[in-house]
Amino acid sequence: MIILSHHTGQPYGLLGPQLAATYFQKKLSIESIVVGLGRSFSKEGLFRFLSDHYRGREKIIAFSHLCGRKDLIALMKDLKRLGFLILLAGPQAPEDYLGEPDSDLHPGRFKGLHSLVDLCYHGPVEGFPAELFRSGRGIFKAPWTPSLFLEVDWSNLFTFSADLKEHPVQIGQVLQGIGCPYGQKVQRLLLPPPVEIRDRFREPIEVTSRGCTFCDVARDKGFQGTLALNQVIHQIQGLPEKGGRKIPFELIDEYPLRSLGLLLKEAARQSLALSQIHLVCRVDDINAHAEDLPGLLQLAQEGDVKLLFASIGFESFSDRLLRYFGKGITFSDIVKGVQTLRRLKDRFPDHLLYRRDEGANHGFIRPTPWDEGEILQEIDRNIFLHRFYEDILPDHSTPLIIHHASSLGDWIREIEKRTDIRFSREGTWIEWWNPTPLLDSSRSREELSAIDPP
Repeated sequence: MIILSHHTGQPYGLLGPQLAATYFQKKLSIESIVVGLGRSFSKEGLFRFLSDHYRGREKIIAFSHLCGRKDLIALMKDLKRLGFLILLAGPQAPEDYLGEPDSDLHPGRFKGLHSLVDLCYHGPVEGFPAELFRSGRGIFKAPWTPSLFLEVDWSNLFTFSADLKEHPVQIGQVLQGIGCPYGQKVQRLLLPPPVEIRDRFREPIEVTSRGCTFCDVARDKGFQGTLALNQVIHQIQGLPEKGGRKIPFELIDEYPLRSLGLLLKEAARQSLALSQIHLVCRVDDINAHAEDLPGLLQLAQEGDVKLLFASIGFESFSDRLLRYFGKGITFSDIVKGVQTLRRLKDRFPDHLLYRRDEGANHGFIRPTPWDEGEILQEIDRNIFLHRFYEDILPDHSTPLIIHHASSLGDWIREIEKRTDIRFSREGTWIEWWNPTPLLDSSRSREELSAIDPP
């Protein structure tokens, strides 16, 4: 079986698809590989490859990690016509399978993938019984438990653009936290309508959010706890090696600093030669452990392990936007976190990495629906005054993406309910920049993506 997934061509591997392929192969005796599809892949070439690969085999194919790509949804439709049984799993699978609420009453809403997908699976891979391939249809959910299957074959990843190529993994992933603890925080926020429709509608909308308002993970998975240290070490042991050390890996945990010291000590005790740990975390984790960081970095230095703060969720440098995003932090918190990293960089120049030119790509969302003169001036002023352009600001900002199953999706639908304004859909995303009939709908995501930060 082939598991098709979004891939950018970068030298990383995603844990979820590799874990699933390994489980199907080892536990269910179903030969499986992962194929990451580039954005401009040759459909004709892919069909030729699939025809050869599935000759004499049952035509079952899986999709995971869609990233809102319309071309992957269109590919599902083509494969369905060719007689494939379509399996969907991974992030937001049930939400994407079902689509937006009341889509039968509102033709413009995302109707979901239930007409294309035969079986939608949600949960840890070891909860997937083999008989689902034969009799399972619709949605099947399995509960998350601490005893996860964690064996990963990192060698069976391929990419496809013009043809199939092996894709050696140079950056892996290791699971420590299942979901995001901040996603447990329930908050009610008043969000104004997008700037571009305020001549027609100015009433703020109350939104109930779990975690960040743009987050679809909180609704999809929530928070299911953290793994035991021995489970994390077991995954690290299974990573490939390069130059006598384990390849760099992202530690999947929104709050990794609380247990990082124990991980470094246990790796050293077991003589596990680590090279680099990528941390994707929140600002409040850095601030809460500011006093612990020197000790953590001392441990890293003793083991010659680099700690890369690969992506810190700043998202904005405006207090108002941080509030609209439901981030639970202020701009002062961001300044405090950055100052901590800058001070520690002087003490641990080789083992603390956090700068853009060291491989970090921090969260900065722009444009947003609320961009107006005062907010934009505040952001630009804060960036300049605190010299974020030197080390923090990414090369390109990320336009706000509203997945239909996020709290901001609820916000958009409430605006549509109260007005005659409708927002277009692009795959699983809602295009907040394309309201009709007020605006020319010709603006595209490509135009928005071309907008660089100051």
